Amino acid sequence: MKKIVKKLTRILLAILITISLAFTITDKPTHADAGYHSNYSGGSSSSSSSHSYSGGSSSSRSRRSSSSRRSSYSSSSNNSDRGDALAGFIIWLVIIIIILIIIKRNENKRPSQSRSLQSNAMAVAMLKELVPQFDEKAFLQDGYKIFLDIENAWMNFEMEKVRNVITDEMFNMYESQLSSMEIKGEQNIMKDFVLKDCAITSCVKQNDNIEVTTKYIIEFYDYIINKETKKVLRGSSSRKLRMYYDLTFIMSASQQKIDKCPNCGAPVDVNSAGICPYCHSKIIGENTTWVMSKKVCTNQINL
Repeated sequence: MKKIVKKLTRILLAILITISLAFTITDKPTHADAGYHSNYSGGSSSSSSSHSYSGGSSSSRSRRSSSSRRSSYSSSSNNSDRGDALAGFIIWLVIIIIILIIIKRNENKRPSQSRSLQSNAMAVAMLKELVPQFDEKAFLQDGYKIFLDIENAWMNFEMEKVRNVITDEMFNMYESQLSSMEIKGEQNIMKDFVLKDCAITSCVKQNDNIEVTTKYIIEFYDYIINKETKKVLRGSSSRKLRMYYDLTFIMSASQQKIDKCPNCGAPVDVNSAGICPYCHSKIIGENTTWVMSKKVCTNQINL
């Protein structure tokens, strides 16, 4: 698609340059011919004209008069030709601009089709070391569910329902913003969510926390209404948005430490999950919850 756009753009630019050069070449002689004669007969050089008129006979004056009329006709004809050429040039220019705008708009509507997000292999490997039997696909799906739960809680002024999946800092910030919105009598409507793509971009272990940054591309309707009248105040209820997010999730590393097998009681040394070396039962820790610590919108496209 990009190669086609570039090729078409080059063709259009070549056409534009050709038209511009043709207009320039046509314009030079007409401008020179008409310009001097027009100025000359316009009365700006009255002393020269008076001197010329007084220096000849009536026949020469007649010839000069005839020549002046031909010059005037030529000037009018050249001006008309130049006006037609200019009108044609403007029409072509407008057509080219419209075509380029359409191409650009269609290109913006399909950014995720040209390439898909790929997780950082080193980050995934690190997560598997820190959290045994880490499942990348399940983690990303759980992250998307947390995102949806937060958005629905925000829309319905029910942030308490998601307090266990966000940090205290995020909860306090959202509560403050919702209070302001409630005072204004506004409500943020969000619906018809579609997950287009997602990936893990980084993983770090700081102090006692495992911090994972992800990228999500999500489409949905997002607009503000008046709670009483339901009138749309901001945004559009008929056009979806494609949002690009950097979502960060954290989990305490120490909470994942399991000292004894819950099945046989044998001492074990695993984090969130693993296999007991004695009874071979699967060990899953209770405190394996990831919480969202940050949500940053990096791009927005109107569909």
